[in-house]
Amino acid sequence: MADNRKLLDSLGNLRKAVDKLNAAFLIPKDRELVVEGTIQRFEIVVEILWKSLRRALKYEGVRINPDTPRETMKQAFSAGWLHNEPIWQDLLDRRNTTSHEYLDEALIEDNYDDIKVVTPEIVKVLELLETRYK
Repeated sequence: MADNRKLLDSLGNLRKAVDKLNAAFLIPKDRELVVEGTIQRFEIVVEILWKSLRRALKYEGVRINPDTPRETMKQAFSAGWLHNEPIWQDLLDRRNTTSHEYLDEALIEDNYDDIKVVTPEIVKVLELLETRYK
C-alpha cells in the first residue's frame, strides 16, 4: 500500500510539473528568460517522469537493472507504456544536453522547439499512468 501511495504522489507531482511546462509555452518566447525557464521546467518533467515510470514498473513487479533512466525507459517500452522509441531516446539525450550545455545560445532555441514537440508524448504517458493507477 505504501508503494501505491508513493506512486500516486509521483503522478501528482508529474501532473503539476507538466501543467507548469504547458503554461510556460503560453508565454511569448521573446525573452531569453522565458526560454531558459521553459527548458528548466522540461528538465524537471523528465526527471519526475522517469522516476514515476520506475515506481510504476516496480509496483508491477518489474525489476530494473541497472536502475537508470535509460533502462527504465526500455522497461516501459516492454510494458507497452511508451511508443516511438526514437522520441524517448531523444528525450533523454535532450535532457542531458540542456543540463550540460545550458548556456550555448545555438542550442537554447533548438531545445525549446524540440521540447514543444515532445511534450504531447509526455502528456500521453502521464494520462495512461493516471488512468491505470488512480
